[in-house]
Amino acid sequence: IVRVLEIQGSRILIIDCIKQTMPVWMESESLESYSECIEDELSKVTGFTTADVDTLDADQRRIMYERYTMIAPILSFVADEKVRSQLICSTAKEYKVSKQTVRSYLCCYLVHMKITALAPKKRQKERELTQDEKYMRWALNKFFYTTKKQSLMTAYTMMLKEKYCDVMGVLAEEYPSFYQFRYFYRKTRKMQNFYISRDGLKN
Repeated sequence: IVRVLEIQGSRILIIDCIKQTMPVWMESESLESYSECIEDELSKVTGFTTADVDTLDADQRRIMYERYTMIAPILSFVADEKVRSQLICSTAKEYKVSKQTVRSYLCCYLVHMKITALAPKKRQKERELTQDEKYMRWALNKFFYTTKKQSLMTAYTMMLKEKYCDVMGVLAEEYPSFYQFRYFYRKTRKMQNFYISRDGLKN
């Protein structure tokens, strides 16, 4: 799927909507066998649907307009490869981003021709913790993130004693392994919390 951006005599400037690479000039006759593609088909093939401005939150709108402001000066010179390249370089320096980032925003806009295409996707809500993960979080907060500075293994052992043993102290048949406990710790740890909880805020 390609989008025609400009026509000059027998030449046409097109952008590949699937690969989203930089626009190129082609002879118009090379597209004679092509048929028209509606926006719904483009969305279906690319898996990308542009949102309505009204559905975007404040942060999404801000980022969207920032990205558009970045590429706006380049849009008038898309057909001139030399000037386009120079503007991409200067824009990257001005906004302290990579040239690839500028190209990515430019191509995304040219493919969809809608400013909302530049809006970031909403973050997915974090999934709810499993019961095991809730116990791990509890054990870390109660036994590891304390001024006693106990080890991960101690926190893990205390978790098993408190949450996975019956009144006789017999361990349940199923319980998280230490490797699962350590993985959960590494995935959720924040070094600020680590130092404050174990060394104290004043320290």
